[in-house]
Amino acid sequence: MSSILRKKIEAGAGVPPSIANLRPFWEQVQSSTEAWAHANLGEETAVRITARRVIGASAAADILEDPFTFFMLASLSPGIASITLDNRIAVQCAAARLHQDVESLADASSLFLKLLCEQTSIVLWQKVAGPLENHETSAAQSPLCDSDSVVGGFDHASRYLRVDIALEFGGDISILKLMYGFDFIQKHAQAELRHEEVRKQKACQQSPKALNASVRASAISLDAVLERMTLTIAECSRLEVGNILPLSNADANRLSLCAETINGSVDIGLGELGVWKRQRAVKLHTPISENFAREIVDL
Repeated sequence: MSSILRKKIEAGAGVPPSIANLRPFWEQVQSSTEAWAHANLGEETAVRITARRVIGASAAADILEDPFTFFMLASLSPGIASITLDNRIAVQCAAARLHQDVESLADASSLFLKLLCEQTSIVLWQKVAGPLENHETSAAQSPLCDSDSVVGGFDHASRYLRVDIALEFGGDISILKLMYGFDFIQKHAQAELRHEEVRKQKACQQSPKALNASVRASAISLDAVLERMTLTIAECSRLEVGNILPLSNADANRLSLCAETINGSVDIGLGELGVWKRQRAVKLHTPISENFAREIVDL
């Protein structure tokens, strides 16, 4: 996904940082949905998370009333409450299952399409819920139920994390919606943070030699920046090919070394252009702290 996790997944509204920054969780949601789409839609599909927000049950009316919402039994699915397909996804899944053209199902009833999509919705739930604690994805019992039997029961006191995922296929975009019990995801995020702290503590016990080897093996990209300047949108709009932008304060012997992290570009040291083994290189003037080195190893 990246591009700094798609700009933190379009800056999710009301999503706590502990959940918003849970990169392994978001990457797993996208990769699982992508694998499901490729296997069940019958054609190549581009998948990306487009929105995420925390809502109350009163704001979930569109989910509850949608004919292609599949509710998941809380005893088997304590975290995922529901999966909602749009009509176009439902038709595509049904056509793929019946080995028919999409056009042949254009006038099919919602009930008929929903029945054909039940199994594929369960498969999607199994993929997305697989890594989550206490989700019985291999149980013989079907997880499908009515809205009252999901986590929180969609009552007035319940809160949910709604995730919208765009599926691009056939020259158009459809939206798939996942609803998570907010309390479950919050506890999951807290547990992951605790695990991360333990992992970092263990990293701190690495020998300098082992730490150096880890940093050298890191795939984090670094940028050497000579100077920065600020331009307004209006000034940018007037730029033409061949324009020269003077860097009046630039010092050729002073470069800022930056690392691209989950929180954006971060300055990590100062240096100058040099030579190492007959190749152009950046020679650092200031040491990179071991704490920051461990941070970039952990990314």
